[in-house]
Amino acid sequence: MPIIDTDFLDAFSSPKIIGNGLVAKNNGKSIPYSIELGLSKSSILECNGWKDFTTKIILQYVVNVSEINNYRDILQKYIMFEDYKWSWSKKAVFYNTSEYNWFFLRTSDGVQGVCLTYHPRKSVFQSVNIFYIKYLSSAPWNRNSSLHDRQYKGIGTEILKQVQFYFIKKHHYNHGFCLHSIPQAQDYYEKLGMVNIPEQNDEDGLFFYEISKENAISFMETNNV
Repeated sequence: MPIIDTDFLDAFSSPKIIGNGLVAKNNGKSIPYSIELGLSKSSILECNGWKDFTTKIILQYVVNVSEINNYRDILQKYIMFEDYKWSWSKKAVFYNTSEYNWFFLRTSDGVQGVCLTYHPRKSVFQSVNIFYIKYLSSAPWNRNSSLHDRQYKGIGTEILKQVQFYFIKKHHYNHGFCLHSIPQAQDYYEKLGMVNIPEQNDEDGLFFYEISKENAISFMETNNV
């Protein structure tokens, strides 16, 4: 695998703060966060480091597991392997033109979530512009798992709300967004009110979802999922 030179990210050193709010830690305490718009070397490198956390959890489990024959199936159940091999540096190389926007949710503990969007895209439900979510990911320590303690709750939902508000305010887009979901994330998106459109499913096994205007408005008003 070729090594990605991250020096080019030095040119994106001043992301813009476009939103802020409170997010709950697993102990119930509310912590301030900010939403950064734009690439920065530090944010991308922090996201690259997420893999180290997951690797540590995998190694700890493999060392302690008694049934070596089924440990892969158990890990697949409790760890989202689909994004384990993602290189955020490589994605930054390919997705840094004007139609792509990078959003990072940051607390005092660092980057907790990232969302990469593409726009504009026509809605399936009506002839209006919405945005497409290319990638949405929470740091692995913020995911439900019996293999480690969860640090923050609702990171993905919180960043989605802030991103949708940005596109409505900045670009005057309709309420709504769409994406292709990895299999492990389908239940989450369906809980948000998104609907699978089978004829637009990806050949690589990804499932196309869009949220209607009505559900997108309701989503903005609900508590985190």
